[in-house]
Parts: sequence; C-alpha cells; structure tokens
Amino acid sequence: MHFDYCTTACNDFILLDQSTFYNILQHPDLTVTSEERVLNGILMWGLQPSELCNWEVVDNMLSTITPQDLFGKRLQSLNILLPLVRFSLFPLFLLKKMECSNLSMKIPSFHDLVKEAIGFLEVGLPTSGNNPKFQHRQSSFKELQYIRDGDSNGVVYYVGTSYGKHQWVNPVLAKKISITASNPISRYTDPKVLASRTYQGTSFAGPRIEDGKNCSWWMIDLGLDHQLMCNYYTLRQDGSKAFVRYWNFQGSSDAKNWTNLRVHENDQTISKPGQFASWAVTGPNALLPFRYFRVALVGPTTDDINPWTLCICFLELYGYFH
Repeated sequence: MHFDYCTTACNDFILLDQSTFYNILQHPDLTVTSEERVLNGILMWGLQPSELCNWEVVDNMLSTITPQDLFGKRLQSLNILLPLVRFSLFPLFLLKKMECSNLSMKIPSFHDLVKEAIGFLEVGLPTSGNNPKFQHRQSSFKELQYIRDGDSNGVVYYVGTSYGKHQWVNPVLAKKISITASNPISRYTDPKVLASRTYQGTSFAGPRIEDGKNCSWWMIDLGLDHQLMCNYYTLRQDGSKAFVRYWNFQGSSDAKNWTNLRVHENDQTISKPGQFASWAVTGPNALLPFRYFRVALVGPTTDDINPWTLCICFLELYGYFH
C-alpha cells in the first residue's frame, strides 16, 4: 500500500471517508517516502484542495483564516488523524519551525504533538519497545538528502555506485544515466564532466533557439525505471566569470513538457569561478516524481561576449529516488 500522491491521485484520496483514511494511515504495509508526506496528506485531506499542497502552504493560509473556516467539518477529524503522524521521526530543526507555526498556534492538537516530539528528541528516543511513533515506515524510495556542497549523498553519486552496490564509477561512462546539452557534444560540452568528481575549468552548454527565444540547458535523464522527487540541487561554476542570473530548474516525465521546480530571477548566488552553490526545492512541485531534470538559462549571464552560454561543470540532485 503506497502513499505517495501525485496530481491525478489527489482527488481520489481526499474523497475517502475518515474511517477508511484512518485505516490506511495505520496500516502496517503503508509505504511512504517520509513522515512529512503523511502530515501533508492529512492536511490535504482536511483541506480538500483542487491541487497539491504541503503543510507550509496550509500554514500560510492560517495567517488570514481560522482553522474552522479552512477545514470546515473535517477539522474535528484532523484531531483524530494527526496523532497517526510520527512526529518524532522529523528532524529537530523542522519541529522547531513547526512549533512557531500558525498550525501550532491555532490547532492545539498539532501543538501538543510537536511539543511532545521535541521533548522525545531532546531527551533521546527509546532504543527498545514497539511503539509505532518511533519506528520508520516502509519506503519504496531511497532517501538521498543534501548535507553540503560537493558531498557524496546525491543521486548522481548514488547511481555511480550502481545504487550502493559497488565502488563509484562515472555514471555517464557506465551508461547508468545520460546527460545532454542544448548544443552538440564537443571538447568543452562534455556530458560526463557534469557527473564527474573532478573539477573542469571550461565546461558549457551553448545557446540555441527554442520557441523563438534564446536558451541554453543541461539535462539529465535518470533512466526508464527511475524517478526522483527532488528537494535540493547543486551546481558548480566552471572557471569562467559567466555567472548565471536568470534560470529555471525543471523536471519532466517525457523531456518535452517541463515543470518549474525553482525559478531564479536575478539570483546573485554564484559570484566566483569554480564556486559550488545549492538551492532547496520547496512547495507542491517537490512532491512530484520526474525522470528528467534540467537547468535552463532563460536570461543572459554576466558575460558580455557570450551571454547565452551556460557554464557549469557539476550537477547533483537530491531527494527521494526510486
């Protein structure tokens, strides 16, 4: 029984009655990517939205509306369903954030559960016993979470180890993934460089015209049987000073129709040759699994001579990999 929802399934599970939904949430065979997904699912069930959202979206709604007005008749059911969330499995920093949220201030049961979980984590979780609130559920996804720039925790590195089975080999050379650019392969447009652990001083994707507009992009294909719900990504500037300022990080299931996962408008983060930089992917689209990802330049870089050349020499993705 799998509980990772997509847009097409959204309307299905919010129509469930309380008893059925309760039984699903406590079923021993329920598989999830993270406990945060369970919380999001319960809040979405209570809210009955027309599209995907997460707890932070709901929290923002509560800044201007009461829980009674937001959830209506399902507010009472939330008090029954929320204890099924295993809050003790959340990171402490996230619980601290929730502790100060509108959800915590306006829904007493949520506040009490968060406070209880913080107390458990600060004292230390029990090392024995069969209390479900301290036990991870099953998951069909591999959790690959960002720790620091250039770490070995990302998807590209994981695939290069044959999914955790062998020593690392560049996954492009091993044909585990494919990386393509907006211009043909050349000496300095080399797909294997972006998956490499070795710094490359000159690496770029050249410009092309798409839909009548200039663009440049690097795209990664995780393969036919693989998907990722991406929550973080890392780039590394090559040795040039052609720093990106306007670009989109996107996901796709068919490499034709693209969903923006993060839009960068005059982003000044990258300012040095060879610099690493990483960004979180948040919001409802972070819940969606994709096979293809790309970094697409949508505005000129800081280079006056070749402003539409995308100069990066490393790309790493993080999140829940299947």
